Amino acid sequence: MIRQRVGILLMIIFLPINGPLIRMILSELNIQMPIGDFYFFALCILIFVIGGFMTFTPKLKFESINKSL
Repeated sequence: MIRQRVGILLMIIFLPINGPLIRMILSELNIQMPIGDFYFFALCILIFVIGGFMTFTPKLKFESINKSL
């Protein structure tokens, strides 16, 4: 599923170890991050966890909607 592939991509890109690499790439591209190192680290962890949820949660089935129609 596409949702799982996007989740895996988010997990690979936003691994907490990649945080300094991402900041270095952004500084080379002259893109300023208005947040500090700790908040950027927390943001990377949050996006990593969201990617994990997207990857490992099963497909939702709305059976109650189909039964009422």
